Amino acid sequence: FLALKADPARESDGLADTGNGFIWTDEELAESFPAFVQMPLGSANDFANILGWGQKYPGHKAMPCTSHLESARMLAKWISFAIDPGSAVVGFDIWGMMPQEGSAKCDFKLAELSGPRGRTPNRAVDGQRRVHLKEAGKPVPLFVCLYFSTGFGAYMTARFQLNRHNTPIKNRAEYVRQGVGLVLESTPPQMPLRLEHVEIDCEGEAYFPPRRDRGTRGRGYREVGFYNINWQAHALHGADRASLSSRLCGKREPVKFGDGLLDMFRWKFASLVKNPGLRIQTDKRKDMLLRFRGGRGKGIFFQWDGEARFAFSPTGEDFHIFVRQVLKIPVVLGPYHNRSLTGGPDTSAPVRFAFCGETEEARHLVRERILANVMGDLDKELIATADEISAASLPVPVSVRAPDLPVAPEAVRASAPSEAFGAAPAPA
Repeated sequence: FLALKADPARESDGLADTGNGFIWTDEELAESFPAFVQMPLGSANDFANILGWGQKYPGHKAMPCTSHLESARMLAKWISFAIDPGSAVVGFDIWGMMPQEGSAKCDFKLAELSGPRGRTPNRAVDGQRRVHLKEAGKPVPLFVCLYFSTGFGAYMTARFQLNRHNTPIKNRAEYVRQGVGLVLESTPPQMPLRLEHVEIDCEGEAYFPPRRDRGTRGRGYREVGFYNINWQAHALHGADRASLSSRLCGKREPVKFGDGLLDMFRWKFASLVKNPGLRIQTDKRKDMLLRFRGGRGKGIFFQWDGEARFAFSPTGEDFHIFVRQVLKIPVVLGPYHNRSLTGGPDTSAPVRFAFCGETEEARHLVRERILANVMGDLDKELIATADEISAASLPVPVSVRAPDLPVAPEAVRASAPSEAFGAAPAPA
């Protein structure tokens, strides 16, 4: 999108605005937007795996005795599939964190977990372990390709980011270590107990907590969010909510990445027995509006596509995270595509790139949001400065806070003992 952004100062070079902020018209984008293939270079590679391109770099050494020549052959074979005109191309939904309807901007700010590497990043202050926060790095949340959640998994991901390793096996072990730590530790005062104060509406109707009108509270649940793909962290999958007999013996609709619907989920530890297993019950919805009512000095960790941030309101008022479909993009299916996981996407239908929204105004807002992102304006809108974090009564390491500005007393008490760890180098 940065490459396609219009530049009025260079109209003579062919960079004139075609009316949508880009140098290509919407029709040209629909016809010529490239179909994506992801080479699996990360630690989890959920996106590449669900599309059928493998979970490991295609030139990796499968065995210690694997030669460099054999690795090169594996890589060449992978590339031949990727550029083969006969490979199937299908549509893939991209979801976006947008301002809620009627608002020009999001009403929350973002920070990132700070602390030393190890079992827990939180430091004890007055007998309580507190999270410490720093200015969030890039990326800022806009596109959601794979999944989104808040709660147990999001906090675990935030802690994992401080302890990332250089092999998938070590990273999985780190996730387990951080997950065990979350269960054994008390909840820091800057966070709600589990999902207390979190409410979610979908398509204008209450979704979470379930039976909210009867007084059900979010503290009884560990995680809530949605899947766009039917694969998370080599373990979790989703399928439509059903009766126990259908869950045990029937065939259920899996999460599909091209049906224009979110697969919402909510779970607690008991759900793993009720499911049974790691196939989470899901509910198909068109959008999601998350509302947090925690007040001043509190916020929530959320993760999207494995990237975690801490969201809070600088004023202590309720804040909202609104997600709806923003794009449809073409993707290429690889040779290892598993139809039982994806539900068998239609490979015969024509695939075109599109901005999404029920009205032209809604589609226009997507274009504006994308342009704001590539120009860096979303960084200014969403990323909180150290002083904004501190002014919201949230702990900030002393070494990253400007000393000549007023600081909330609660933040001073929480941050003062942490000067040494605040000066520690940030992990790569």
